[in-house]
Amino acid sequence: MASQTEQPVKRPAKQKTTRSTKSKRYYKQTAHVEARRDGKPLIFGWGKHLSHAEKVKLQRRATWTMAGIFGLLIVGTILAFWININIITPGKPITSVNGHDIPQSQYRKMVAVKTQLAYNNIYGKGGLEAQASDLTKQDAAQLKKMNDLAKQVDTLNKEIKALPAGPSQQRTNLENQLTSANKQLSDAQTTHQNLSGQINNLNQNTIPLVKQSFTQSQVGNDSVTWLQDDELVREWLATQSPAIQNKVNPTDAQVNKALNDLKATLPTTTSYSSFLSQMGISNDDVISMLTIKVRRDNMQNYLASQIVSPTYQVLSRTITVDTEAAANKILQELKNGGDFGKIASKESKDTSTASSGGSQGWLARGQYALNQNAAVVENWLFDPSRYIFEISPVLKENGSYHIAQIMGIDPSRAVDKSTLQTLQYNALSNWLLEQQALPTTRISSVDQNMLLDPMNLPPTSILPSGAPSTAVPGSGVPSGP
Repeated sequence: MASQTEQPVKRPAKQKTTRSTKSKRYYKQTAHVEARRDGKPLIFGWGKHLSHAEKVKLQRRATWTMAGIFGLLIVGTILAFWININIITPGKPITSVNGHDIPQSQYRKMVAVKTQLAYNNIYGKGGLEAQASDLTKQDAAQLKKMNDLAKQVDTLNKEIKALPAGPSQQRTNLENQLTSANKQLSDAQTTHQNLSGQINNLNQNTIPLVKQSFTQSQVGNDSVTWLQDDELVREWLATQSPAIQNKVNPTDAQVNKALNDLKATLPTTTSYSSFLSQMGISNDDVISMLTIKVRRDNMQNYLASQIVSPTYQVLSRTITVDTEAAANKILQELKNGGDFGKIASKESKDTSTASSGGSQGWLARGQYALNQNAAVVENWLFDPSRYIFEISPVLKENGSYHIAQIMGIDPSRAVDKSTLQTLQYNALSNWLLEQQALPTTRISSVDQNMLLDPMNLPPTSILPSGAPSTAVPGSGVPSGP
């Protein structure tokens, strides 16, 4: 077997490497070890013992903590502002009666309701301006009627004049028609005069007078007075029998009627919902304030029903002087036997009674208070313990000093009709004067800042800040809107 010659195995050519044949340059790097302490302080020289990771973690925590505290401060400030505006400030008392605070939030609601009641009275359906407009229309119709009747009278006179002389049925008929037409014309003229008088009285007296009182100051004072009065009424009611309480305390039906009356008399240009929105109050707020109004009306009606004739009366006389020292001197003189009548004629500053020795005449309860707009003296005169010829101590009232004496007591004396009606009409106001004059009654001064705070008052577009200017008669200048 022939030997085969081995062929050399070819090896693939050696490929060149793609790596650079240049010598590599190495850089020295320091490994960052998070747990290693760097010896640097974190804050105010503290923190050298902490590692980098611990410092970063503390810094992040501190950042989030500060952000949280800052956020809480913002929220807290907003919350505190809201609480102050909506809870604390409204809850501050504007006045107090016998230790019972009346918060300005309640005052604000009363101002809103009284404003709308007064606004309705002037501009609402059936209000004063609507009444004047309606009367003007009636008067215009009456003037037309007068003109037509005057023409009819003139025509009848011409027809009668054109008739042949002498009596006739036609003449009789025309004369009867003429008599009737003249009577109608006379009645129409009387009606026109009455209507003109009412229109002039409304436009020149009633409406301007009411508008003069329709101001923020007046409505505000009236509102806080109503709240004070209601406190006195409720305190008094708490001591009365259930029968009296039932007569004075409002029923749901009475309050609902008052609410419906308010809605029914709103001006045609507004609505109940817009009234609530403009005033910033709720329906419950209105009901609460109308409850006070109804209780006030019920109290007036109850007190008026108690004023009858005949009634308890006293015969009295008084001396009025300007200073307490003068009053004390006169009182001592009276105690030493001085003549009350002569001293009154000489010393009393009350010009209406001085000439008659200080005599007030016979008085029913309420008469003196009504005349003096105060009841300190009256409360003393009508104390059941009084006796004839008793002399009072010095009594301070309306900035003057008074000494009174009982000259007679009649448990059942007749009151004339006019005086009785006046006392009945002013029953509540006189009773309130008596309550306010009691030594146990304590009414604090009204906070004037709260009284006129814009936050507590309707906008001036609804309730003016001041009364309209008064026109000069005959000038043709309007007296206001």
